[in-house]
Amino acid sequence: MESSTPRGRVWRVPDFRWLWAAQSISETGTQIGQLAVPLLAMGALDASATELGFLSGARMLPFLLLALPAGALLDRIRRRPVLVVSDVCRALLLASVPVAYALDALTFAQLYVAVLLVGAFTVAFDVAYQSYLPTLVRREDLADANAKLTASASAAELAGPAAAGVLTGALGAAATVLLDALSFLASGLLCRAIRHREPAPEPTAGAPRSLRKEVGEGLGFVLRQRVLRAVAGCAALLNLGSSMLTVLVMLYMVRELHHSSTTVGVIFSLGGAGLVGGALCANRVIDRLGYGRAITLGAVLCAAGLAVMPLASPGLSLPLLAGGQLLFGFGVPLFNIAQVTLRQALTPDRLRGRMNASMRFVIWSAIAVGGPVAGLLAEAVGTRGAIVVAAAVGALAWLPVVVSPVPALRELPQEPEPA
Repeated sequence: MESSTPRGRVWRVPDFRWLWAAQSISETGTQIGQLAVPLLAMGALDASATELGFLSGARMLPFLLLALPAGALLDRIRRRPVLVVSDVCRALLLASVPVAYALDALTFAQLYVAVLLVGAFTVAFDVAYQSYLPTLVRREDLADANAKLTASASAAELAGPAAAGVLTGALGAAATVLLDALSFLASGLLCRAIRHREPAPEPTAGAPRSLRKEVGEGLGFVLRQRVLRAVAGCAALLNLGSSMLTVLVMLYMVRELHHSSTTVGVIFSLGGAGLVGGALCANRVIDRLGYGRAITLGAVLCAAGLAVMPLASPGLSLPLLAGGQLLFGFGVPLFNIAQVTLRQALTPDRLRGRMNASMRFVIWSAIAVGGPVAGLLAEAVGTRGAIVVAAAVGALAWLPVVVSPVPALRELPQEPEPA
C-alpha cells in the first residue's frame, strides 16, 4: 500500500511544530533527570539501594494511581492549558531540589515528594498531549505526526543518559537537575505558543457527572473494543518481560559475567539506537504493510529481541545481548507509532483522554511490577532461570495481537468507533 499523503506535510502545521518542539525538549530533560536525581541522592544524601528503589517507585506510582481519573478529568476540559500548567509545575518542583541543595537543606522527604508530584504532572501531560494531537493535524497525517514525536523521544532516550553523565561530571548533579527544570519551563512556553483553541467539551445534560462512572466508561471502551484490548494485552506483556529483563540482564552482566559498567551502558544504549532506527522507518513500513501488520511486525520483533536474551552464554554474551537490544529497540517504534495512531483514530474525541489514560494504566502497571517480580524470581530460581522466565513472558506477547482483528486492519477507520 503506497501512501497518498505527502511526507513532511505536518511540518507545515505551526501548532504541530510547537508541540513537537515542546515534547522533544521535555523528553530530553526527563531522560537527563532520571539519571541526575539518583546521582544527586547518592552523592548528597548517601542513598542506599533501598532508598533509590523507593525513589524510582515514586516516579512510577502516579501512573498507577492517577492515570484513570486523570483521563476522565481531561475529557471534561481543554487540553492545551493542562500542557502549560503541567510543564510549569514540573519546572518549579524540580528547581526546588537544587535550591534546597544549595541551602544545605535537601532531604529524602523533599526528593520523594518532588519526584512523586513530577510523576503526577507527567501523567497529566502525557494523557493530554496524546489526546490533543488529533485536533492539531489531519486524520491522514496522524501516523506521520506520531512518528516524528516518537523519533525525537527515541533520540532523547539514546542521548539523554549520556548527556546526564557528562553534565553531572562537569557541573554536578544539582546543576544538572536545574537544567532538567529549565527544559520543562521551555516546554511550557512552547505549548503556550500553540494557537489552536479547542472548543469547550459539551456539558452533559441531566444528573451531575460521576468521576467513577466516567472512569468506568473509558476503561470499558478499551476492554470492549477488540483492537484496543489486544494492543493493551500485547504491550503489557512486552513491558512486563522487558522491565524484568532490564533488572536481570544488568545483574547477570555485572555479577556473573563480570562486565564493566561501561560495557553495560553501551549494551543498553543499543536499545536506544534501535529505537531511533525503527522510528525513522516506521512510516514506510506502515505505508507498505498497513497499520495492523505494522503493529504485528513490531510486536514480533520486540518478542524476538527478548527471546534472544537467555541465549547469552559467557562466550557469546555481548553479541547476543547487543543483537537482542537492537532488535527489541527497532520493534518498539513500529509497534507504538502504528498502535497509537490507530487508537487515536478509533476513539471519539470525548473519550480520547480516558482511552489514553486506560491504555497507560494497563501498560505502565506492567512496568511497575516488573522490577519487584524480577528480584523475587531471581532469588527463587537464580538469575539465569529468572531471565528465561522473563524472556518467555515477552516472547509470547505477540499472541494477543495475532488472534485479534488487528492484522487485517490496513487503513485507519473513516469514523471513530461508537462509544
